[in-house]
Amino acid sequence: MGGQPDAAKYEALIEQLTEIQRRAAARKTDALTASHDALCAVIGFLHADTRVAEREAARPLNQLQFAVLDRLRGAKPKLLFSRRNRKGAPTYTSAVVLRSIVNCAFSVLRKAGMSKDEAAKWLALELASNRIKQPSGKAITGNAIIRWDAERGGKSLKGSDEALACFAQYRLPAVLGKLGLGKLPSDTPIDWPVAQKAAGILVCLLRLCGF
Repeated sequence: MGGQPDAAKYEALIEQLTEIQRRAAARKTDALTASHDALCAVIGFLHADTRVAEREAARPLNQLQFAVLDRLRGAKPKLLFSRRNRKGAPTYTSAVVLRSIVNCAFSVLRKAGMSKDEAAKWLALELASNRIKQPSGKAITGNAIIRWDAERGGKSLKGSDEALACFAQYRLPAVLGKLGLGKLPSDTPIDWPVAQKAAGILVCLLRLCGF
């Protein structure tokens, strides 16, 4: 294959990835195995294009695939476990990304006039119904959502305030745009149905990201 991807092979890839996700959702396979299988599927599809091999374009993906394989076998591959002499707590981790999007959804609900308890309860239920948890595997409770919001600008995870500001500036407007709204001033209230839809889209985004 060269140039445009083969349509039939692309459809086969989508079906393969869908089946991997279906098995993971049904808990017939664990998340790490599903991630490894998905990587293998994508890499196999890419290698059908001779340019990928000629340019070694998929080499980083192959390295990641073998690192995940080694981890599945109980090893600690350097690619995943080397911190490269970094000092201090890790920054901009998956936990930071999760918290920034949850904080953004909570803020949108609050703009609709909901109390902290109401907004946190609604959001926690929405996250739970989508099986979204913290990277540690813990559930995201209403109390946790309220605490994360209160920790902004102070005790929040390192990098989470910056991540939230970036998300609110560049991603949230796209979500609101889908609902017919532009970039809103910080003090502009939002109707409840719009806020609910916007928060729901953000929850779906977390689900698509693998949380």
